[in-house]
Formats: sequence, C-alpha cells, structure tokens
Amino acid sequence: MGRSDKPTKRTVGAAKGKPGKRKAVPPKKERPKEATDDPVALSDRHVAEALAESLPCDLTPQQIFCVMSHWAKPILKARIPGQAGRRPTKGMLEKAKQQVFRFLAREKSLGEDSKVVKAFQLATGEPSLRFDWDFAQQKTRHASLDRKREIDAWSECFAMTSGSSNLQSEIFVCGTKKLTQRALNSLLCHESLHNLARRMRPGNPFFAEDTEHMAMALLGDPQLVHEENLDKVLKGKGD
Repeated sequence: MGRSDKPTKRTVGAAKGKPGKRKAVPPKKERPKEATDDPVALSDRHVAEALAESLPCDLTPQQIFCVMSHWAKPILKARIPGQAGRRPTKGMLEKAKQQVFRFLAREKSLGEDSKVVKAFQLATGEPSLRFDWDFAQQKTRHASLDRKREIDAWSECFAMTSGSSNLQSEIFVCGTKKLTQRALNSLLCHESLHNLARRMRPGNPFFAEDTEHMAMALLGDPQLVHEENLDKVLKGKGD
C-alpha cells in the first residue's frame, strides 16, 4: 500500500516506542469556605436563650420567646439566602425597595404601638427614643447592588450598611451571590433599620450594631451561623 499523506501524530513524551509519561496535574484548589456558605438560622428558642443573657431587662427565655412570637415581622423572618435563588437583579432590588417602603410607612403610622419601636426600646433599655423613619426610607431608596466586589469581598455577609459616618451611611447588597426575592426583601429591611433609633439624651445618639441586632432578633430577623459552627454554638448555649 502507498504511504499515507497524513502526518503521523506523536504522543507527547513518547520516544523510541516507550510509553509516554503523563505530567502530574495538581488537584484543583477548592474555594475556601465562607461565612455565607450554607448558613443556618438558629431556632427561636436558642435565640431567646441568648437574648435572655444580653437584654437589659429581667425576662426569662420563655418570656422572650413569647415576645418574639408576637412581634415577628414576616418581611424579616425569611430564609437566607433561600432555595433556588438567583443573582439579584435591578428589578429584584426595586421590588424589595417597594416592600420595605410599605413596611416602614406602616410602622411609622403606628407610632408607639409599632413593634419596631417596642423592640428597640426593649433592646436598648431606653423608653424614650427618636425614630428617623425618613432617614430609613432614604437609605432604602438609594440602596445598590455590588456586582464587581468593589465595596466588599462578600465572604461574611450578603448586605451591609457602610459610610464615613452613621448619617452618611448607604446600603449595599452583594450582587454575586444567589438570593430569593424574599431573602432580598429581608436583607434590605434589616439594613434599613440600622441607625433608625436614636437616643434623645445628650451624647452619642446612635446605638452599637450589636444592640440594633438584638432589636431585630426580637422582630424575627434570622440569626445565622455557619453550618460547620452550628454544633459549637448550640453546645455553648447548653453549657
């Protein structure tokens, strides 16, 4: 038969009939676990136990649990990040803003009967507070998505309030992690409540973030922990 005109293929690394050696390929490095991977919400019972140790009042875990049951706000009490979510879009963010606008307007109209007002009074231990509802709505209106990780690496949270001062703070939401619409509503509502309540007495009018988080926990805001740390957290509460 005549010689083929097609060039022969040579196996990389093969010579003189010996089998070629395959270069070892290093295993693909796995992305380090982040706090936002597989977050688990603590049960209301466990949250009530933790609040009983931190709130500036003499309430038992059972009493706090009952308070939480009556004060829980559906917009806050959502699964984060939720099942079958997607990377948030501008349309999703606009829907979330409308939900939060309605929530803030409704709570403002209730005055002293607002559960938000009561939660902050209980968490701060101060019965006389000023609530800047207009400021909360303004922050919500200007909330934006960070799709290029210019604001944060987003390894520890899904949203944040950030700025040069409390009065200059803005809301940013991670635009690279999947969220359901309900989860996005909850996150935006959570951030809108930061710097809402102010002291009326002389001194710094703003409260510490941990204090604000206790108020939100009373309203049903999910308290998330990393799945790998869940056993440690629950064991610590049982000690």
